[in-house]
Amino acid sequence: MFKTNDYWEEEFVEIDDKILDSIYFDNCTFIKCDFSKASFRDCKFTECTFKNCDLSLSKLISCTFNDVTFDNCKLIGISWSNCQEPFDVKFEASNLSQNSFHLLDLRKMRFINSLIIDTGFEECNLEAAIFDKCNLEQTIFISNNLQKANFETSKNYLIDPKHNDIKKAQFSLPEALSFLSLLPIKIK
Repeated sequence: MFKTNDYWEEEFVEIDDKILDSIYFDNCTFIKCDFSKASFRDCKFTECTFKNCDLSLSKLISCTFNDVTFDNCKLIGISWSNCQEPFDVKFEASNLSQNSFHLLDLRKMRFINSLIIDTGFEECNLEAAIFDKCNLEQTIFISNNLQKANFETSKNYLIDPKHNDIKKAQFSLPEALSFLSLLPIKIK
């Protein structure tokens, strides 16, 4: 499908390519595309939007996502850790289950109304990140900067304050009671 290495202000509908190599997309929209199990190598996405797309089990190698929105997308089993900076993505109403975010700068990242189940955030900078109405069941947070992050409307998180910097992070009850489960105490 992709004949050139440079696309600007184009709309792609129901594309199902599985190998994308060294392609630059600027201000493009992807609608109902099936990139599941695809291999993305050295691709750059700037000011792009993915709507109702499936990228599950895709391999992302040296890709850049700058000002990219995933809206109602299926993104299961993706490791974002091999992406290049800048990494500026917004996830809205998407399924990010079994994803891996390792050593990424995710400052001010927005996760909105999404399933983030069984996902790992390790050694990330999540300062001022927003988790709005997200389900974070079985998601692991290890050695992250969570300063000023907002979890007020999210649920099922389990964040160990001994292994994450949570200064000025925002939480709400009853979900914030999960911190007590990490203490060596009995609650009756």
